[in-house]
This record gives sequence, structure tokens and C-alpha cells, in this order.
Amino acid sequence: MRILIVDDEPLVRIGIKSVIDWKGSGMEIVGEAADGAEALRQIADLKPDVVFLDIKMPKKDGIAVMKEMRSQGSPARVIILSSFDDIAYVKEAMKLGAVDYFHKPAMNEQEISAILKEIQRESFRIGPNDKPPSSAPAELPKANYLREALGGNSENMWKTDLKEAGIYILLLSVKHYGTVMKRYPREQPFILSDAVDNIVAEVLSKEKEAAYLRIDDRKSAVLISNSDLKSLLASLNRVNGVVQTITVTLKRFVNVDAVFGISDWFSSFGEIETGYAQAQTALEQKFYSPEPSVFFYNFCKSVDESSLVQAGERLAAMKNALRDGDYKKFKDILGSWEKLLEKTRCMNEQAVRKVYEGFLFMLDEKKPAAEDGDERESFAELSAWFHRIFDSVIARSASDNLKSYSLLIRNVIRYLQEHYTEDLSLRQLGAQFQVSPNYVSRLFKQEVGRGIFEYINEIRIEKAKSLLNDYRYKIYEIAELAGFNSQTHFSTLFQKHTGMSPKEYRNG
Repeated sequence: MRILIVDDEPLVRIGIKSVIDWKGSGMEIVGEAADGAEALRQIADLKPDVVFLDIKMPKKDGIAVMKEMRSQGSPARVIILSSFDDIAYVKEAMKLGAVDYFHKPAMNEQEISAILKEIQRESFRIGPNDKPPSSAPAELPKANYLREALGGNSENMWKTDLKEAGIYILLLSVKHYGTVMKRYPREQPFILSDAVDNIVAEVLSKEKEAAYLRIDDRKSAVLISNSDLKSLLASLNRVNGVVQTITVTLKRFVNVDAVFGISDWFSSFGEIETGYAQAQTALEQKFYSPEPSVFFYNFCKSVDESSLVQAGERLAAMKNALRDGDYKKFKDILGSWEKLLEKTRCMNEQAVRKVYEGFLFMLDEKKPAAEDGDERESFAELSAWFHRIFDSVIARSASDNLKSYSLLIRNVIRYLQEHYTEDLSLRQLGAQFQVSPNYVSRLFKQEVGRGIFEYINEIRIEKAKSLLNDYRYKIYEIAELAGFNSQTHFSTLFQKHTGMSPKEYRNG
């Protein structure tokens, strides 16, 4: 596989070239460029399979390069290189077909290697431990024409079974993919995708004007046209019927739940690329709404650009808070950012995951194992998972910052952080540390600057804020989990500390 690296920072290019045994992995760095104009010349001359492409560069930025690549019909896969603040640019790049993106400050050998191996497997259909052959096997002509059309070149679509009338694109994925894959041996990762391919192909064999294409391990496309049907309603009913048949058949024979993203209808092959983008946008809604199984683009809300700007501002504020070591401020803004996403859905799943992982990098914390992250498919699940990690990291960091306190107060603080859900008292603390209750109270206030119970309530309120972001819990359950004896007491203290009720905080 041929690799081109495009970035105006020499250290970034050197870093990428140095992290992987390219030859041993069946890959080759065929060139590098420092600006967009030179990148386009090398893409045309060297015909790379994969391009690492910086978003912001002299002469032509990464977006302009991708647009020209598409107009020139380049089949190269693009991996975007960006900073944490390039949200809008990254979003546009993903719409243009980038397969993934890396935040340059946080990217590492494991991430780079993983995405390149994934591209190899998609291109060559090889196992995870095999080396790629010298050239990819030829794809069936009709599949080639479909793939080209999804990428914007529809000139050969007349050679397929589809007609230019009432065309829909359906994107299909499997719910809880990470969990489902645990049923299959690791050395045979394509068993599930092959089974899905065979079943869907069998269903579609009974349909006129229908085509199927595997996109990657997790996703495939069904294209349907309806030249024999005279109304939009009839066409939509047929699409719903195909969806229902595929869903029931996959559940019966493979025991998996299917999720569909469905485009609007269109009438010409030249609109297939747009329809594909619509279907992707529709399918992405499952991240915020995990229960439905079918999502129509027609019902997707358009993203308000001002929401994206607000998200970017809050991300920048969170970065600054982490740099300053102000973890309380970081957690407060994190909750505000998450509420904005739930309300506006202005960032897709991939972008959200990258942000969380970027914060872990800034906290100097190892990224969670891939299989754990993959099992948390919904925004609520992902948010709750990362909150637990953040809480753990911040608690450790806070523990490290206790060195300025006396040994007794350090031990008291650690005890309170571990036992805040219990019914604590000064008498109990005195007995625990074998000192006078009045003495521990006086010394704590002297060194920490506030009373013990005020400190306990702060811990409980911070825990409650985290739990309020997880909609699985009712407010009275959160009060109990955070250590409050009653919901009324919890609500009173929460209002005092935050200026709003728990319900108002949750609804943001």
C-alpha cells in the first residue's frame, strides 16, 4: 500500500515516517509534501493509496485538496491531520469522504497502525495477521461502478440493474457491533460481514432494480430504484418492505439487529453521491438515539452552525482549564458541552470520541481498550464511561496535590473521597483517626479553608453533576448514589452550589 504524507510541519512528517515499520507492514512511503499545491501534483504523479493530509496548509488547505482529488477521480483514501480546534474543518473533510482523522498532538503509533491495517483489510479482504498481496483482487464490475458512483463518478451506472427513477440509498450497520463480534473467533474477523453480505444479497436477488455493496467491516449499502412505480408513496413503501425483510432475516439467521440510515429519493445517477452523504447523516443519528432501528434523512435536523461555534468555544475553554489544572472548571464546562451536543447533535460520533480521547491525552491517561470503547455505542453510554475515567484520573491528581497538607488532613481527605456516600460524622472521623473530633474539625478548616461537611457536600455535588449526564438514572436515584439522605436535601444543596435545580442542570 502506497502512502503520501502531506503536512507543512517537518516534525510531523518525520514523526509519521518514524513510527511504523512500513516495509514490514507491506506499505511504502512514496512521497511527502509541505503544501496543498505540491500535494495535488504528487497525488497525480505517484497515485498513492492513502494520503495523510493536514487541514491547514499554505497555498491550498486540506479541504481544497480533497475537493480537487474528488473532481480528478482520485481513489486515494484520506486521513486528516488536525489540531483540537479544527472541528468545522474536520467535519467538512469527513463529509468529503475522509476515512478518519488524527489530532496531531495526541496521535500515536497504535492509532496510525490500526487505521492503516483496517484500510488494508478493506482493500484486500485479508485477515488481521496476513500480509497484503502485491495487488488487490479485481472487484466485480458492477460493484466497482457502485463504489465509483458513491464517490461521485456515476458514468458507468447505466451498466447496473438500477434505473434513473425513485432512487434511494440505504446504509446498513449492525447494532452493538463490538459485542456481536465477540461471538466469532478473532482470527476470522470477516465471518459476520460475509454472513450479512450473503443474506442481504439473497434478499435482494428477489428484487428488481436493487444493488448491494460492502462499504467496510461495519457498514454496507443497498441501492434501490423504482422505475415501475408511479408515486413517491409506493416507492417508499417498497423501501420499507425491503428494510423489514432484511431486518427480520438477519435477526433470524445471524441473530443481529440491523440499523438503517435512508436517504431522500432522487431521480438521477448524478445524485448518488449526495444520497450517500444523506444516508450517512441519517445513520449517524443512532449515536444520540440508540433505540430506533430506521433513520430517515428527511427527518434529520440540519446542524446550526452557531452550535458548532459554541461547541468549539467550550472545547477551547476545557483545554485551557486542563492546562491550568482547574479540574472543577473542566468538569463544569464538560457537562455544558455534553448538554449542547444532546440538544443540537452538532458533532457526530467519530468527532465526539476523538474529543474525549484528546482530553485523556491531556490528562496523560491511557486510551481505553478498543473493545471497551466500541461496546459503548450511544452518546449516553460513551459519556458515562469517560466521566468515570475522568473522575478517577482527577481524583488521583487531587491526591497528588495533597502534599501541602499535614499527614492527618491528607488521610482525612482521602477517606472522605472514598466514603462520601456514607453517613459521616465528626465523632466517626475522630474515632477513625484516633484524634479529638473538635481537633480534626479545627485543623481541617485551618488547612483546607472550609469545613469538613462543606467539603463532603462539594464532593457529593460533583458526583451528582456527573450522574446527571447519564439519563439512565432518575434524580432521586442520583441523590442516593451521591450520598444524600433525601432528594429534598439534595435539591436544596445543589441549588445553593450551582444556582440551578438538578432538573434544570440536566436539561441545560
